[in-house]
Amino acid sequence: METNGSVNPGAPVVDLDAELIRKKTFNRNKWFFSVSGIGRDMSYALIDSFLLIYIQFGVSLTLAQFTALSLIIGVGGRIWDALNDPLMGAIIEGSHLRWGKFRPWILLGAILCGFVIITMFNVQSVTGWRFVVFMTVMYLLWESTFTMNDIGYWAMLPSLSSVKEERNSVTTLTVLFAGVGAILAQGLIPQVTVGDMRAGYRFVAILVAAVFIGCQLLAFFGVKETKRAKVEQTENISLKKMWKTIVRNDQVLWMTLSMLFYNVGSTMITALAANLIYLEIGYNGTLYFYVVVAYGLTMVGSNALYPWLAGKLGRKKLQNVSIAAAIVGYLVIAAMGWTSIFPFNIWLLCAFCILVSAGQSLFYMTCIINMANCVEYNDFKYGERNEAVVSTLRPFMAKFASAMHTLLVTLVLTISGAFLLSQSISTLETQRDFFDRMDESGQAYYITEIKGYLEELDGITSDTPEYDAALETIAAEISANEVMNKYQLDSKYVPAMDVAMVVKTTKDGEAIELGRLGEFDTAQMVNDGSKYSLVIDDLKSGQESAANLKFRDQSTLSMRIWIRAAITIIPIILLLASLYTQRRKFVIDEDYYDSMLCEINRRKEENGQS
Repeated sequence: METNGSVNPGAPVVDLDAELIRKKTFNRNKWFFSVSGIGRDMSYALIDSFLLIYIQFGVSLTLAQFTALSLIIGVGGRIWDALNDPLMGAIIEGSHLRWGKFRPWILLGAILCGFVIITMFNVQSVTGWRFVVFMTVMYLLWESTFTMNDIGYWAMLPSLSSVKEERNSVTTLTVLFAGVGAILAQGLIPQVTVGDMRAGYRFVAILVAAVFIGCQLLAFFGVKETKRAKVEQTENISLKKMWKTIVRNDQVLWMTLSMLFYNVGSTMITALAANLIYLEIGYNGTLYFYVVVAYGLTMVGSNALYPWLAGKLGRKKLQNVSIAAAIVGYLVIAAMGWTSIFPFNIWLLCAFCILVSAGQSLFYMTCIINMANCVEYNDFKYGERNEAVVSTLRPFMAKFASAMHTLLVTLVLTISGAFLLSQSISTLETQRDFFDRMDESGQAYYITEIKGYLEELDGITSDTPEYDAALETIAAEISANEVMNKYQLDSKYVPAMDVAMVVKTTKDGEAIELGRLGEFDTAQMVNDGSKYSLVIDDLKSGQESAANLKFRDQSTLSMRIWIRAAITIIPIILLLASLYTQRRKFVIDEDYYDSMLCEINRRKEENGQS
């Protein structure tokens, strides 16, 4: 044993060699643990940010089917969380496996979750209510398997180090890499999927699952678990205990309510960003990519700058500045595009999304600090810290807010008519995928049949009894045709196929636009080794894409107003409600916090003397 070099005979004796090994182990654990978060958040972003987009634009559903599935995901998923999370936590906490307490669950959860993700997006043969049932089962399985990984992952954090500063450093690094994973997913997915959605999501699902499992293998083999001290064991949390804490700790109550307002409002822009861009500018994955990356990078940067800004301004002033910045960003986005003087374009949208993201991120960081300070307030008032209860309230409220925001999004898409209009795109996406997998003779037959259906509608005014009767006739013809019946084509959206572009790709890779499907002559399809496909998004010729003609250009003023208001006005109202709640009811500023600590320390000293 070696001393620490102090002349104080009472100083603790430290084994320098052992401490060196411990720090080396911790540094290894820190990097392997943190980097593994990339795959986790890629998989989470795929489901959390893009599942409803996939369902809306990539699957043909009725309004009732879409609404039912949205409610299941939003509300049913949260109910399942309430049952699944504590059950999985208890299973993991009581496990004693040879490979460690947490690592086996981390890896097993990732493998099972990866399999679920691949299945979710690669089984595309089910339709209608069968799809609703299928996706319900898949979503609940995803919730369960991801929770297995998630609880194991975060429960392992205390075992990495008992030193507070080291825990803070690994937590910060993990959050950073998690942000990288989310941005990678949010940047990649729209680029790969828009215009070739079903095939794109099949590829993305396999890629994300592979990265997820690969990253968790890093955690399994790279991280060495150490036994937690007894005092550090996870505190059992019940709904009764949570409710008791909220009721008697008025500061927790008001902060919980404030964060509920924030969580619902701040997520509206990300949930409806795709609809906004597609309606106002065009059906383009690159445009969506610019927005989500700008928003995500700003969020990461704002979180990194928070300590410095909070030190300069103080939390209260920083809250005022951040909310003001977000509101200005929202108001400008709300005003864009209504006149030719102030057009709606992607660069202005990115610029003011950056302002919104920075404002919301900084405000949220102050909320996290305020919520954490409620621990000392509970100790100050009642002599109990209840750290675990307070820390659990934030993710619990975030999940509750997620359900509310899903309900709002579904309501907006339903009332505005945007969902029904988007089914033209989902039809184009679905049929493009089927068409691209046909051989040349099958493609020629398909085009001939579609043109026949279109001819039956020619000259008939839409939304008339005659038009509805013609659609019923077409539906019966599709159902009776063994070949066409398997392509999941809803007769109501047959007119959308009229403007799909038939493209010939030569053996040399040259893409030649041959013409719109409704006017296409199958005699142009020559068996010379070329491949034929349907293109529904950006066209090299500069002609308007089928998706734009059937979505953007058919949107109504009412539809645009609903989407714009949901993205801007609702968040402004809820952000102001969040700020107002804290200003009127939350009393723990920097001075109040310092006075609480003094009183808590004084009590501790008195108890020590007694």
